[in-house]
Amino acid sequence: MALATRERILKAAGTALLRNPNTTVDRIATEARVGRATVFRHFGSRAGLLRALAVRAIAETDSVTRQAAAHACTATDALRLVTRAVVGAGESFRFLDSAAELQDELEIAEAYRRQLSELADLVRAARREGFIRPDVPTAWVVASIDGLIWAGCRAVGDGELGVVQAQDLVWETIANGLSAERKRRYGPAE
Repeated sequence: MALATRERILKAAGTALLRNPNTTVDRIATEARVGRATVFRHFGSRAGLLRALAVRAIAETDSVTRQAAAHACTATDALRLVTRAVVGAGESFRFLDSAAELQDELEIAEAYRRQLSELADLVRAARREGFIRPDVPTAWVVASIDGLIWAGCRAVGDGELGVVQAQDLVWETIANGLSAERKRRYGPAE
């Protein structure tokens, strides 16, 4: 029962924070159909609730990326499937974009750095296959992909795009802007 209550609070918090990053614990408690004291009993504070939600989002992102990569035949395919999976899971972590309280959380910052490092490994592998342009630094490719993922998730959350459309646009932008094939077709940018 306590686990179900905790999950209900986390789900309500995620939904409420997407609508309003400054939402109160009272509002979250109301949406979770529990009392404010129950939220504090489970999480200690609003910051504790946000931290738990962030840890959950990191775990979900890790899970979808592992599952996506496991179905890939090549590193390039893994990169495509992983970016699609992360955009698809955007609702679980999009609140982090405006959760300033979490910027100093070492555990969360380390997990994000690890995820970016894993993305860099995947980019290097896709480069070895000839997909990613050799003249573009890995750090730039990773920052670009990360930014595209966030932009796709924001567009979905704001109702500008559907999930599949955002997934397609993120991948098309990667393929048309960072791929070695694009450079062969169009030459260097002027």
